Amino acid sequence: MDIKKLKLDKYDRIKAVNFPEKYDLGITTVDNRPEVIIYYINEILDVVDFVEMVKTSGLPTDNRVIFVYEKGRKDGVNRDTIFAPFKDGIYTGFKMRSPMMCSLSKELSAFVQSYENINPKDGIQIEGE
Repeated sequence: MDIKKLKLDKYDRIKAVNFPEKYDLGITTVDNRPEVIIYYINEILDVVDFVEMVKTSGLPTDNRVIFVYEKGRKDGVNRDTIFAPFKDGIYTGFKMRSPMMCSLSKELSAFVQSYENINPKDGIQIEGE
């Protein structure tokens, strides 16, 4: 897995969530005060769990939130279904970041975003800020 494509060199506190044991990120991860959250999407409902986690994680202003998913699935978990609620404005405060979308291996791809405009007290989106 080529995690260097995610351009995370400047971040020290990376949290990995929901990864099957067969995938090794090859990095040291943390549970508290992450700057980056990398979340493996196994089923489409994981997107909802991911969004809730991001909103309540107290991420710093300079952050990255990353979906990782398995390529070639035929069960409705794919690039389009994962990204649709962000593109359609259902989930706000997320912004695509470089490298945006990339292949990590023959099996895995990733979306790279950041989460902005949150109220640090409760993780709720503040419109217009």
